[in-house]
Amino acid sequence: MPQITEAPYPPSAVPETPQCTPNPLKIIHVGCGAAGMLFAYKSRRWLKNYQLTIYEKNPTIGGTWYENRYPGCACDIPAHTYTFPFEPNPEWSGFYSYADEIQDYMLRTAKKWNVDEFTRFNTEVVAATWLGDEAMWEVELSHDGKISKEKCNVLVNGSGVVNKWKWPAVEGLHDFKGVLAHSAAWDTTIDWAGKKVAIIGSGSSSIQMVPPMAATAKHLTVFIRNCTYVGPVRSVMADNKEADPEAQDPAAAGLHKYTEKEKQRFREDPEYLLKYRKTIERGVNLGFPAFIRGTEYNEKSRKGMQYYMLEKLSSNPKLRDFFVPSWSPGCRRLSPGQGYLEALLQDNVNPCLDEIIKVTAGGVLTADGTEHEVDILACATGFATQFLPHFKITGTGGQVMQDQVTPNVYASVAAPGFPNYFIVNGPRGNWGQGCALATHDVQIDYIMQLCKKMQEDRIKWIEPKLRLTNQLNLYMDAWHKKNSIWAEDCRSWYKDNKPDGRIYIWPGSMMHHMKYMKRPRWEHYEIGYKDPSNYNAKNMWDFLGNGFIEAQINVDPEKLAPYVRNSDTPWNMD
Repeated sequence: MPQITEAPYPPSAVPETPQCTPNPLKIIHVGCGAAGMLFAYKSRRWLKNYQLTIYEKNPTIGGTWYENRYPGCACDIPAHTYTFPFEPNPEWSGFYSYADEIQDYMLRTAKKWNVDEFTRFNTEVVAATWLGDEAMWEVELSHDGKISKEKCNVLVNGSGVVNKWKWPAVEGLHDFKGVLAHSAAWDTTIDWAGKKVAIIGSGSSSIQMVPPMAATAKHLTVFIRNCTYVGPVRSVMADNKEADPEAQDPAAAGLHKYTEKEKQRFREDPEYLLKYRKTIERGVNLGFPAFIRGTEYNEKSRKGMQYYMLEKLSSNPKLRDFFVPSWSPGCRRLSPGQGYLEALLQDNVNPCLDEIIKVTAGGVLTADGTEHEVDILACATGFATQFLPHFKITGTGGQVMQDQVTPNVYASVAAPGFPNYFIVNGPRGNWGQGCALATHDVQIDYIMQLCKKMQEDRIKWIEPKLRLTNQLNLYMDAWHKKNSIWAEDCRSWYKDNKPDGRIYIWPGSMMHHMKYMKRPRWEHYEIGYKDPSNYNAKNMWDFLGNGFIEAQINVDPEKLAPYVRNSDTPWNMD
């Protein structure tokens, strides 16, 4: 074999620092919702010699739970599941929690973690460009109408795929002279009591808005375009008789509210609360077969929910026949729907299935020629789902990510051609089952491992290999076609609202995803090393340093013999 001749490495160039002394690393994180908060917390635990700035477009943290304040807005999974996995909340008021309560949890947690130290509010990231010669990102920022630029080694996008809300594409919408509102930018001063109201939409926002608005509106018209499942509210272990024998029966109440005695037990007995949380989470994880076509769980789930809805809507055959889907529950993400079907049958509510032709100054004109006069027009049409970043991002060779026909992302966290760019729960992430916060936790740990390796091994840039990323996404396509209910004939934002669209969900359960993300597979990455700063020859082994590790230099007794132990337990050496 041919010999490769390298320039000598003189003794004078050997560094004086211990092995893997971390190089400085500057990180910009986009967004300070749950992902940004968790990234700030994790950075303190994982990294040294780093600088982190989180840019948030809003005036405070919270993201989804700051922006969504429409009537009835709630989380679609049990409250004790919707926490950061290591940060329980004994104060939840009920088995399901509402937006204001979740935002309060976010604010309290952010204060506890001192997230504000890293965050710059009212600042939006509008573009990012990879500077290959410098191996840095140049990030364009907008603050108070002024544009500025800042460079960083690592760019992390934690802004999510449902970040930008949209008005529905309806002719004449902004000619309406009454109160025009959107669920994702709700004006909390709106009073609908005694008014004629219309809601456009039949997704999760509409399902949650209808019951409270129907309760006091003079008349409510709900324009329904798509069928969807609205099932019974079930609460795993919600009666919790061990904590409070007098707690209300969820079978009778429909939606369990925790008593003060229950919450006191949660506060005073962390191990009991942990056991309770694990029981709920186990139920979520054991339910994954419902998302696999043809399983017994899948068939029972579909037949059970169809029967429930047919019974509920039996007095309105037209609505019943339109609204009950044939595809499996979960093909579109389920929402808590307590009181929704009942509200559609109220005397003051008109579920309208006719196509909207246009909006007039005084109401909504439908295809049957009826003009529905309303005082308030509420658009529950959600977000413009963006599987590509909401800001322009330019990678190697001038390629622009937004020019991709479909996003080519590795395991929801990184993208070929865009070095040192990482994503929290990006395309092909875990959205179909369970809580996103659990997967945020493992994904951010994954990104932290990438950042730590960059620092300690003197890595200049890192990106996933294109061929392996292509193969992974083709495997995912095949898995969904063979197995998942998400491939059925429904419209869902999981598929860019196309019945036959590409499915942007991980090919497996939440736990399957989390297991894969526990550690990076370095062989899946292209890596470029830094040249030693004190010697003009290329030698990646500069990081080996002076022959010592940090614990020896600092004389840290707890870290000087980690491999000596009583049994074969895991150990690590910093």
